[in-house]
Amino acid sequence: MRTSYRRLTTVLGIAAASASALVLGTAPAQAAGNVYEAYNAITSPSAKTEFAEDGEILTALDMKKDGHGTAAQWRYNSSSATHSYYNGYGYAVAHDWNLSFAEGTTLQIRACLQDTSDGTPYSCGGWEYAKA
Repeated sequence: MRTSYRRLTTVLGIAAASASALVLGTAPAQAAGNVYEAYNAITSPSAKTEFAEDGEILTALDMKKDGHGTAAQWRYNSSSATHSYYNGYGYAVAHDWNLSFAEGTTLQIRACLQDTSDGTPYSCGGWEYAKA
């Protein structure tokens, strides 16, 4: 009888420890900060831009097999100077850029199509606010 009790408590202890590790393991991901998104179209978008507050990572993602590349753009809040980053790696391949801003900086991001690295972005979506 004692052996069964020990096995049960061992199994329960392992289960509790596993659950604790799982909960503790997910805490940093929840505390990672906001991720802001912008698309080049409301319906059927083909380009996506993300800005991760934690680490200040700008990402461009090509969402359609249409032969076009994508551009992730950012600017300081309502500034006329636009910074553009081209992703020509193809469908479903994200490309990241590690940017650097002062903590709390407000910026805007948007997603566009672009055909070559020296091409001009076009079919851009609206500007979306983000914060560093």
